[in-house]
Amino acid sequence: MTATLREAKARLSEMVKRASRGEEVVITVHGKETAKLVPMPKRNKKANKEKWLAELDELRRKYSTGKVGMTAQEIQDWDRADGF
Repeated sequence: MTATLREAKARLSEMVKRASRGEEVVITVHGKETAKLVPMPKRNKKANKEKWLAELDELRRKYSTGKVGMTAQEIQDWDRADGF
């Protein structure tokens, strides 16, 4: 969808809804494409958390002092129990 800036001001809520459903909304000023409303990328919290835990394990192995600390599994268990 393409709209002028004036139209965008008048129908912003509708355009945001359309963008959130995956439609790109291009806004023009004096006939030139100036801005675009696009949906936010979907975030996969579980994948991000798993990646973070894997990186934590790698850092722990790389910089280990030999002292006992929490494993990634222990951190996950603690997170589930306390709502980290």
